[in-house]
Amino acid sequence: MPGSYPGFSWRNARPEDAETLSRLSVAGWRQTYAGQMPDSVLGRMEENPHHDPASWHRRLERRPPDRWTRIVETDRGEPVGFLWFGREEGRLPGYRGEIETIYLLKPAQGRGLGRALMADTFQTLEDADLSPVAIWVFDFNRGALDFYEKLGGKALGRSETVFEADGRPYRETAYGWPPSGLRFRAQVDLGQGRRPASP
Repeated sequence: MPGSYPGFSWRNARPEDAETLSRLSVAGWRQTYAGQMPDSVLGRMEENPHHDPASWHRRLERRPPDRWTRIVETDRGEPVGFLWFGREEGRLPGYRGEIETIYLLKPAQGRGLGRALMADTFQTLEDADLSPVAIWVFDFNRGALDFYEKLGGKALGRSETVFEADGRPYRETAYGWPPSGLRFRAQVDLGQGRRPASP
């Protein structure tokens, strides 16, 4: 069954959602990193093959059983965010799960939805024996760093340069949660909704 939170719901994405995920990923970058990344990057997001519909379609068609993509929608069916998570791919020894991406557009922010989604995602990963869990965050994104710290995440270290733009290197910071650090999910009221079923 789909998961829900007051005013919103989330579901597992399908290959036919590729166009929607492309739009959400471009909008998520532009809204999140406006003023923090140059226009030379944000203004050309549609040209980036990582964000185009064909890339998303391939990703969803070839999805292994230990990777999930979920779309977040309002009660009116308007897409307002997405998550991409699953097995950690070897960057952090000792961590089995990774939240690859989580973006919520502005209408969905500041409502407690992000916390509920994180709690549900941790539960999915733990049920699949994919914990401890980690996430990589651009290290200039102070709002996201504060959010993960409030959820009990511990900084694990910085990456090498992810990319450069206008002469500036962009790096990421990893945050991790051991299984005992996932207890914050018990503080989230998901009683008004249901967790997504495994596909």
